[in-house]
Amino acid sequence: MTIQVFNTDQLFLIKKGQIHRQTLKNEIDQALNNNQFGDNFIISSLPGLGKSYEMDLAINRMTNPPLIFKGDNGFFGYFLDITTAIYLNGGPQNKLVVVNDDCDVLFEDKIINTTKKMFDDTRILRYGKNYRSLRPLCSDTQWLAVQSFADDARAGLDIDVKNVTFITLTNCHLHTVDEVEAQEDGSPKWSKYNSRYAIRRRTEYKEIEMPSLELWGYVADVVLNEHICEKHFPGIKQAHKEQILLWCYQKWDKGITERNLSIIEKMTKKIVQYPNNYLDIWEQEYVK
Repeated sequence: MTIQVFNTDQLFLIKKGQIHRQTLKNEIDQALNNNQFGDNFIISSLPGLGKSYEMDLAINRMTNPPLIFKGDNGFFGYFLDITTAIYLNGGPQNKLVVVNDDCDVLFEDKIINTTKKMFDDTRILRYGKNYRSLRPLCSDTQWLAVQSFADDARAGLDIDVKNVTFITLTNCHLHTVDEVEAQEDGSPKWSKYNSRYAIRRRTEYKEIEMPSLELWGYVADVVLNEHICEKHFPGIKQAHKEQILLWCYQKWDKGITERNLSIIEKMTKKIVQYPNNYLDIWEQEYVK
């Protein structure tokens, strides 16, 4: 790795970034491979830090990988995915490991009370409406899964998740008891914070936090040691990577539109699209 272009302060930040990235890797490894009690893990960080990327790397090394679900289809789609997975796994009596990748939907205000029941002593995933209304929206397999949990004596549906270990990646911060107590008791914000705190204390909650410039160091470590730029520019030179990082460093706390790995990919694409004037494009599009 050639990094002589970086000064002492920048090299220090890259080293700190390496430490934060290793922390993320260690948390993912513990959740996947050293989770002897089957604890539910929630790993939180700023968006665009590469949680999904690191999780994919870890899962690709596993002999028996877990199921992976995303929140792209909203909570309803997630509910059907989990219900079907438990059904196809032989029912709620069998153990199952599920990775919730980028599932911020679980912590939305309108969903948070449902999510709490997934992790508290109840350990259920609840559909509160009449389950029969789901039939036109389900595939045949999904409907069989729904029926396997149905109780004709009630309209709703409770999915037993006592034997499901959830490993959840999210951009959402789950609040501490101090943050809850700082709010007016009974206020909407108190209720929201308290719900998130209730989930936090019932799970192995890990939050990757870092100061702004150490985040630059984290991004730099990924750019220099992985191949995120090569996805869009297979022949990219080391000098281009260094140019991207130094440009970002200069703007990092002075008006850059994003502080994450996503902006690196976007800037790389601009080099490909506008090889002669990408610097002007960067200034136009990525500076506030």
